[in-house]
Amino acid sequence: MQTRLLEFVELCRKNGIRVSTAEALDAVRAVTSVGIDDAATLRGALEATLIKREVDAAPFAELFDLFFFRKSAFLKPSGQGESPPLVEALRQAGFSDEELEYLLAILADEAARMSPLARLGMGLAKTNVEALIRLAGLQMNFDRLQNPLQIGFFSQQLLEQMNFRGATEELNAVEGALARKLGDEKAAAVIRAAKEHLDSLRSRVRGYVKDEFNRRQVQFMDEMRRQILANKPFGTLTERELDLLREEVTRLGRKLRDQASRRQRPRRRGRLDARRTMRRAMATGGVPFRLIYRRRKPDRPSLVVLCDISDSVRHVSRFMLQLAYTLQEMFAQVRSFVFVSDLGECTSLFRDYELHEAVDVAYAGGIVNVYANSNFGRAFAQFADEHLQAVGPRTTVLVIGDGRNNYNAPEAWALAAIAERAKRLVWLNPEPPASWAFGDSAMRDYEPHCDKVESVNDLTSLTKAVDDLLA
Repeated sequence: MQTRLLEFVELCRKNGIRVSTAEALDAVRAVTSVGIDDAATLRGALEATLIKREVDAAPFAELFDLFFFRKSAFLKPSGQGESPPLVEALRQAGFSDEELEYLLAILADEAARMSPLARLGMGLAKTNVEALIRLAGLQMNFDRLQNPLQIGFFSQQLLEQMNFRGATEELNAVEGALARKLGDEKAAAVIRAAKEHLDSLRSRVRGYVKDEFNRRQVQFMDEMRRQILANKPFGTLTERELDLLREEVTRLGRKLRDQASRRQRPRRRGRLDARRTMRRAMATGGVPFRLIYRRRKPDRPSLVVLCDISDSVRHVSRFMLQLAYTLQEMFAQVRSFVFVSDLGECTSLFRDYELHEAVDVAYAGGIVNVYANSNFGRAFAQFADEHLQAVGPRTTVLVIGDGRNNYNAPEAWALAAIAERAKRLVWLNPEPPASWAFGDSAMRDYEPHCDKVESVNDLTSLTKAVDDLLA
């Protein structure tokens, strides 16, 4: 019995189960104590002395059933569907339970000496592709799997690393041993069934790679969709793309808000207050010497948004209002105004309604007449007359519009008055700079009074402009 136990230990090592010499001696002592009459007791003794890792439990159980053959481990009553694949295939080929019992006794002895992949390929145990890959110790890199034509290549790579060819050769070698005990015909039937099961494993490997491609393709397509949306002009987006872009703008707002929060955090403590530090040190003779810092007052600027909501810039201004709504908690105060010809404040609208509902009300004419012709000069003059007190030395004024004034008076003096009171005035224009001097555009009259004018016509440029605004 000692020789058989040591042979079993060697098979465990061959199949990746780590067994030291001391553990092998412990196994011999344990079996000597419990005996070999009861299979469950024998198995428990060997498992307790030889298995240290959870990952080794499954291969140990399979090797135990093969080496210390027990009919019940493989041969289940017909119809229960619990027998290994090879048993089910041989039943369908006409083998009786008596023949299967004799056959499995022979196969168990042969299979115990096979490689793990060949044994699984023979079909004496149920398995899945993930188990096969773990068994082979593979870590396949699927980062380059980006085209369905690559599925075959990656499948072949996996098959070669798992050594399916070697498993086929081992099955061929077993056929000769079976032929001497079962006869050529039955041995050929057994090996044919085993090879069919091995071929099914090949197909499942390809299916595994295909599933991995489909999973990664979803991520790839999502990223491609974001890139396409980020660089596609607002005016050319479909309704479906506009819905997707609204989600991206909301996500962008949260991202920029988090970035700004991280940028401000290291500066909260303030600078060293040398005068108070020295005065405090005089009371204790400098022991201990404590540093006193000036308290930093929250320095959140205010934001005033003047947004053109005429049809020509509806897409970009809609998204900018959405961003202003998302980022308003980063500013001490946010006041939002919309205009076409007349100017109206929508601050309370954003405070009382959800984002999309508030924007829809503004664009439906709930604040100003959206069917009038654009008149930037009139809107700026109205703001300068009625709301100039909203702008202070810590206020950023953000103007959103194309600057097309329908040949009305530009009233640049009003924009100059706003810029003079503000910390800075930023203009986001959906048109390229080359068009600012043509037709009814008044941008060349307004540009000298702006601290910065950005051309914004897609999500990428909008992201850059807002990030610069928060810097």
